[in-house]
Amino acid sequence: MSKILTLKIHTPDGIFFEDGVTSFLVPTTMGPLEVEPGYTNVITTLLPSGVMWIKKADKKSYYAVFGGVLRVQSGEMATLFTQEINDGYEIDMARAIASRDRSLDRISKHAAGDDLKMARIKLDKALARISAKTLSEGKRPE
Repeated sequence: MSKILTLKIHTPDGIFFEDGVTSFLVPTTMGPLEVEPGYTNVITTLLPSGVMWIKKADKKSYYAVFGGVLRVQSGEMATLFTQEINDGYEIDMARAIASRDRSLDRISKHAAGDDLKMARIKLDKALARISAKTLSEGKRPE
């Protein structure tokens, strides 16, 4: 059995990531799923927003990921299709915090219907970005 798993991440803009990894973890609708070489065949859906990590050798990289589908084949190849993914190192923390605060403000002002739903979605995205950035900097998420 190989100790490397090929991971390919697609977005609407093209291929975001393609490389051999030792493992990765994604936030699925059934809970966090860690995939290593030799993992069973699986197709699963991701949460609308969350944090994933990719491990190469002994180094983890963190990403904010927003929905999608993961397919693992023969424990050798994994393909992730997602609407959006952000590298934790590249996330603008001030912008993510401002988005979080705007969303919390809308929610606290008792937004209704679609406005409330959109504020919660934006809040979840902002929190995922803040966590990915914080973890990338070697800190514990807030």
